[in-house]
Amino acid sequence: MKERTYQITVDGIPITVTKKRMKNLYLRVKQEDGSVLISAPHQCSDARIRRFAMERIEWIRDYREKYLEMSRRRQARPVLSESEIKQRKALLLTAAEKLVRKWEPVMGVDVSGITIRQMKTRWGSCNVNTHHINLNLALYDKGPECLEYVVVHEMCHILEAGHNPVFWGYVTKYYPEWRQIKKRLNEEGT
Repeated sequence: MKERTYQITVDGIPITVTKKRMKNLYLRVKQEDGSVLISAPHQCSDARIRRFAMERIEWIRDYREKYLEMSRRRQARPVLSESEIKQRKALLLTAAEKLVRKWEPVMGVDVSGITIRQMKTRWGSCNVNTHHINLNLALYDKGPECLEYVVVHEMCHILEAGHNPVFWGYVTKYYPEWRQIKKRLNEEGT
């Protein structure tokens, strides 16, 4: 059977339903724009899909509103010229390099390089094989403690690749106030 996509409305919220070959119902709210998606098995009735959505309507509303607000904020940001972007990248790179030099001897790791990029859904990333860190240019608009937290977070991935208890133990050891900063970053969005 071919995949089939259509729209339904549940409690005033438009939902895109995709019926495909699968066993269970799956719900997702897209961070980019707050759109609500449900994937369902071909044999699942529309009544069952509506019931599934209604059972989770408060969760859907909460995340949809949060992501819509983040999207509105992103769109309200002024558009920067190429020279402004280059300048911001250079300043952020200089600040990040200072932080890496500060933390390398403390953590006992070596960072091979840092790249500043515009990222849509992450504050940073780390290639655990090459020890190269990527940082989101949006960190430029955050406080210095946000940049430091993201740098330490990514450096901890050199010690432990996944987001498991060992990894969070390292983050807590080196940056104990990480929870408040992470919460702030998640609330403000990229």
